[in-house]
Amino acid sequence: MGIIFTTSCSRFLELSPNDKVTEDNFYNNADDAYKALIGIYEKLRHDHTNIYIPLALTADAMSDDLYVGGGGAADNIGLKQLGAFRGDPANINGEEIWKKCYIAIQRSNTLLDKYDEITFKTNEQKEKDNYKGEALFLRAHFYFELARFFENVPLTLKSEDHLSWREYTQASPEVLYAQITTDMLDAIPLMAESGIIEGRLTSWAAKAELLKMFMFYTGYYQKDHLPKNDGSMFTHQDAIQMVEDLIHNSGHGLLNSFHDIFTYDGDFSKEVVFEISFGNINSNTWGINSLGNMQSMLAGPRGYRSDLLSNGWGFGLPTHELMDLYSDQDKRKKSTFITAKALMEDESGNGLNPSFTNTGAFGYKYTTHAYRANPSNTAINYDQNYHYIRFSDILLIGAELQLTSDISKATDYVNRVRNRAGLENLSLVTLDDIYLERRLELAMEGHRYWDILRRGFQFAQQELDVVNYEMRPNEEEPLWGDIGVPSDFEKQFDAGKRGFWPIPQSELDKCPNFKQNVGY
Repeated sequence: MGIIFTTSCSRFLELSPNDKVTEDNFYNNADDAYKALIGIYEKLRHDHTNIYIPLALTADAMSDDLYVGGGGAADNIGLKQLGAFRGDPANINGEEIWKKCYIAIQRSNTLLDKYDEITFKTNEQKEKDNYKGEALFLRAHFYFELARFFENVPLTLKSEDHLSWREYTQASPEVLYAQITTDMLDAIPLMAESGIIEGRLTSWAAKAELLKMFMFYTGYYQKDHLPKNDGSMFTHQDAIQMVEDLIHNSGHGLLNSFHDIFTYDGDFSKEVVFEISFGNINSNTWGINSLGNMQSMLAGPRGYRSDLLSNGWGFGLPTHELMDLYSDQDKRKKSTFITAKALMEDESGNGLNPSFTNTGAFGYKYTTHAYRANPSNTAINYDQNYHYIRFSDILLIGAELQLTSDISKATDYVNRVRNRAGLENLSLVTLDDIYLERRLELAMEGHRYWDILRRGFQFAQQELDVVNYEMRPNEEEPLWGDIGVPSDFEKQFDAGKRGFWPIPQSELDKCPNFKQNVGY
């Protein structure tokens, strides 16, 4: 069973180790079930062990929105290799994500295996349903994460010992997605719509991720439906009904200010449908797995301190292509990135060092915001929640789903997002309009690469290939422009690898029936 985690009712799920227990002396009552459930939730915010793997930065590294950056060419080289489509089976970043997901799946399977043995009191029926629904949904979430990164992964629905895995083979994408869809649909009626502790997920979050999965699966595999275990289908019309339900009945909506989304006002707000919570607890140090948001630490400007920002590691640098897309009228621009020029002109600021693939700007959504840090132990202790699925994302999914059946509604959904950004209405939207709006609205939040893959390999090469890069140095102040050589900024999408990562060599060594992904 490993470590069980306790919780308290606060603005995030507080996770702290308790006594080690075994399956034989656990899973007795509702309290045990809850502790086991929080053990699964713990893996949502697990973004570093031996290497740093925050979900948004890891996905965006492969996109055209940012460069990995960091302190030099060898700094987090595994992520740089994956981002440039040159990863190999020994890549530690891929191994850590694989490991994280299967630990969470093992915990989910164990709780679900034991569920019928747990005694719930007559007044605990709501908890009984909620906990089971959340365990099903979390299992589905982690399988979806594996499916998008690796595609061909083993599927198990029961608790396994370390020897059982040797007999497994990888499931086909159709079988894997059928199980994920079934888990999500089974979870939704069991989960609460509202009224649970902040940090736990509602049925609306499950619907939101099911919609994101529908968009990815049907786009990437050129299908018109998601498969289910019983042979039936989750269809395009089912997706439309679900997104309309979410838009009109969930209680979620857009915050008035885009800027507020990434402040404390945005945490657990109506804007956020699927939230992953973090903390800045005093006891967190380099010696343990911190509760802080590692994305924030990674993205902060190197060597810089001011009233606004603390010292970070200079990862996740926005590309010029992305920055050039924003008009000066777009209110999202200043909340998405901040320039080195602005940092150096801040009278309270001092000490800015260059990053590898320096572009003269830094991401500003998730970063080392000074007010988010633990004042006594700043490093790796930033309590900024990750807003994995926002309501604006749902509106834009709704627009894409409605595009061929109700273009006026599709246009309205896009314009609602644009209007908050201070932009004028579009008359009739196109698919390209929706994709552009998704890029501007969700930039550097971990969605762009998956959106690109949905439109095929030719589109991916068109968007992702960077060849004959033209440097943009700044003669007045080098930190305000590109630093490096063109080859540092160049990469080419490898269609032969189909957009996926290699199966970790450590897994191939342990499981003789596994086959490596094509292209590796």
